[in-house]
Formats: sequence, C-alpha cells, structure tokens
Amino acid sequence: MSLKLTHGSALSNLPLFLALDRDLFADVGLRVAVSPLTAFSATVSRLRDGSADLGTTGFTQALADADSADPLVIVAGSGLRGMAVLGQRGMTAAGLAGRTIGAFADDPMQALLEDVLSRHALTGGVFIRFMPSLVEAARQFRQGEIAALTIVEPWISRLAREGAVVLSDGADVWGPSYPDTVLVAPRSLIDRRPEVVTGVIRAMLRAQRIIENQPRAALATVAHRFPGFSLDELEAGLARQPSQVDLRGLEATILARWPTIRNLQGKTSSTPPAGLIDLRRLEAALEAEAPIPSGAPSRERTMNHV
Repeated sequence: MSLKLTHGSALSNLPLFLALDRDLFADVGLRVAVSPLTAFSATVSRLRDGSADLGTTGFTQALADADSADPLVIVAGSGLRGMAVLGQRGMTAAGLAGRTIGAFADDPMQALLEDVLSRHALTGGVFIRFMPSLVEAARQFRQGEIAALTIVEPWISRLAREGAVVLSDGADVWGPSYPDTVLVAPRSLIDRRPEVVTGVIRAMLRAQRIIENQPRAALATVAHRFPGFSLDELEAGLARQPSQVDLRGLEATILARWPTIRNLQGKTSSTPPAGLIDLRRLEAALEAEAPIPSGAPSRERTMNHV
C-alpha cells in the first residue's frame, strides 16, 4: 500500500525522519510519499483535510480534534520533552506580565505556554503572537521583537547558548517525562487497515534502535532537514529531546492536558472521550520487532509485508 505521510520540523520527529531517509518503510512493505513542509501549520492541515494518511504531530492534536467525525488517534510516540518557554537574558516568569510572547497555534507549545502562564497567574496578562515558523520565531526573539517564546529542540539549545533564559522546560508543570511529538492516525484508517499502522510503527521502532546505537550517524543522515545546525548542536538537542516510540505509561500525562486544550478552544472541560489514545498497533509492532530469545526456537518473521 502507498501511504501519504506528514510530519513536523522539530527534532522530536527524528524516528520518522530516519525511517524515511534510510528507507526503512520499504523493509516492512510500505511505499510512502511525503509532501515538503510549506508552513508550521501544514502538518495539522494535511491531517485534518485528508491529504495525509497519518503522520507525526504534537500530542495535543488528538485532544484538539476529539470532536471530529473521524478523529485523529494517538497510536505511538516519537519524541519526549524538548520544549521550553524562553525569555530574554535576565528575565523571570513574573517579568512576562504585559509582554509579547511568540507561540505556535494548535501545538503542545501553545498548551505549555498556557499552563506556565496559569501557574504564574498571568493568563490574560500577556500578548500572544502566533509564529509562522521556528526560524521566524527565533529571528523575532533575537531581534528583541518578542520578550519570550515557546520553542523546541534543536533551537532551545542554540538560543540558550546565546543567552536566552529557560523560564520553563515543561517538567515544572507537566512532570519530568512528557511527550512532544506522537504518531497519529485517523480512526477510520486504524479500523480499516490496522496492519498499515503497525507497519509504520515497526519502521519507526527500527529507526529508534539505530538512533540509540548510533546517534551521531543517525543525526548525520537527517542533518539536511536542519540546515544551519551542526552535528554537535543536534546531539545536544537529542540529549534533551530523546526519541521514544513506545508511548506506554504516558497516557495519563497526555490526557491531563485535556482541560487546557478545551480552554484554548473556548469549550467546556468535560471528561476526555474514550479512544483518544489507542496503543494496540504499537503493542503489535513491539511484538513483531521483539528479539528472539537466545536458545528459543526460531520463528519466521515477515520482513516485507505488514
């Protein structure tokens, strides 16, 4: 089957990037096509309008689209942590009052900013400017056009070295381990072609093994996706935003953001509907990719079909 994939631009998309650039999807019998990114919101738009079958996006997307007729469902992970609210040199969170902050709509970075502002009783007391791209957000921050911004790796590490202050790394409001980017698929695709979803996850699991065993080589393969960043910078970013396709155990962290997303949408915060997270295809992929124990009878695995 030929699939149309989409993805974001942050380092948290690394397993999908590597699976694409090393042609790991072909190893599980999938033909994939990916349209080039045209804007930060392109990933969301493609998943919503059906021009992409599935892909990696911010974990809040499934929560935001929960009321859709064919909602997006989180089926696996991709990258952990690696988000931050950065302020200009010497700034504190309290100093954000009345200032302009750069953010990204329909993204976990917007949810993180909302929760940070709420924690410091600043909700409604700042001006939010939505950014069209990570590059433009960094430019405005460097030029002093905005006092703070939410951003991801590898930009966090670079801007911090240039003097930016980390006002929140997410751990202070969400706990020490939270997802950023996840793999999502429409419910209709999961129900109609579950083996395809499993195949995509298998390719990403193989990519993660390469990332863990050969991180610098993996980053060298995908470096063209981060123009202007050195391998040392990408390695520093990866240390702060590790790849993790196995999302099990983080379901509660994701669902705890439900009130924040509903508030941003101007909707009543009810109980999250069932089915926003479905890890059955992840479990099937983990089983298919599990190593055969030493001394156990060999069992044939299908390498070119899912």
